[in-house]
Amino acid sequence: MPSENKFIILTSHSVLKNLEEPYLYDIEKDELYELNADAYQFLLQICQGINPRIREEDKEFIRFCLSENLIALSETPLQRKVSLNPSPIPSLRYLELQMTDRCNLQCRHCYIGEGSHQDLSKKPIQRVLEEFEEIQGLRLLISGGEPLLHPHFWEINDILRNYAFRSILLSNGTLITKEVAKKLRVHEVQVSLDGMEEGHESLRGKGTFEKAMAAIDHLQQANLRVSVATMIHRKNLSEFDQLAFLLQSKQIEEWNVDVPCLEGRLKTNPDFSLSPSEAGRFLKYGFGGGFHGATKNFTCGAHLCAIIPNGTVCKCGLFSGEAVGSIEEGLRTCWARIPRIGLKDLTCKCSVMEECRGGCRYRAKIQGDLFGPDLFQCYARGVLKGGE
Repeated sequence: MPSENKFIILTSHSVLKNLEEPYLYDIEKDELYELNADAYQFLLQICQGINPRIREEDKEFIRFCLSENLIALSETPLQRKVSLNPSPIPSLRYLELQMTDRCNLQCRHCYIGEGSHQDLSKKPIQRVLEEFEEIQGLRLLISGGEPLLHPHFWEINDILRNYAFRSILLSNGTLITKEVAKKLRVHEVQVSLDGMEEGHESLRGKGTFEKAMAAIDHLQQANLRVSVATMIHRKNLSEFDQLAFLLQSKQIEEWNVDVPCLEGRLKTNPDFSLSPSEAGRFLKYGFGGGFHGATKNFTCGAHLCAIIPNGTVCKCGLFSGEAVGSIEEGLRTCWARIPRIGLKDLTCKCSVMEECRGGCRYRAKIQGDLFGPDLFQCYARGVLKGGE
């Protein structure tokens, strides 16, 4: 316990969040700790530079926070900026910021298709960062295209750590040299790796596998957390076990595996696409967190929205054709317009509904029914088998 001449302070990576319930968020570990009203007020006083009176019942809480490196002891108090505005309900926790549709690759599965070299300008991006912090956001997903090609990427990069949320760069990895990795101020980089060399390069082009693997090494040497995203396609099905072993040997903590939707370039490369019965079982691969799905009684994306390079806001990047507004109107205003589908609204009902939460609504939509089942998840979870 702190002595009379010691002050309790929040560590630099810990921040109070006023979501549906009060939380303490560890930005570095990407963990949320739910707080009761007393704990929230205790930590709020600390953020205001006040050394609160410690009651007997507070001591176990203090010991836990010290053990998790959420608080520390200091010779002097430390005031911290806290956004006291409560989040909307449901809370906007995850924001995909598509900075640009520029890309240096011509991936055969890209749902964006041929980009128009559109970039979200710097001032609106800065305003979005401020609004996302005010709205109690947790994770900013910086995507594209290839975000590193944005003309003002490095200026945005340099201010990311000024905000009380976690920033994750989504990249194909081919532009990440040792020097680039050292300059990045994000908390995490997700590198796309769509199989071993043959499978990956069949989708992304010659020489891209070696560059992506080098990027992983450069990022880890720069002490940045690396996650990996893999798309299931017809030419990497035999490589998943080998890829899993490779990622574990690289000590990758998070591996996200998904199926590309039949949009964009995949429509002109149908030999890469798979049916739900073919692809479903591969969705069982992957490990770690990175969940941007639903809570309570909602389907996918209850806490997620996306901003695309023309400044419009939509449910996610796949729903870019169904914009709900523009960032000029404000993030909070647009978020209130996002359509949400409850589990009770779905026509599919099965024993794994609570776990699956209906899967991807966009996949369900292009399969014929926005309120129907995502057949890929049905096969992944054994609800459908064989050629059903």
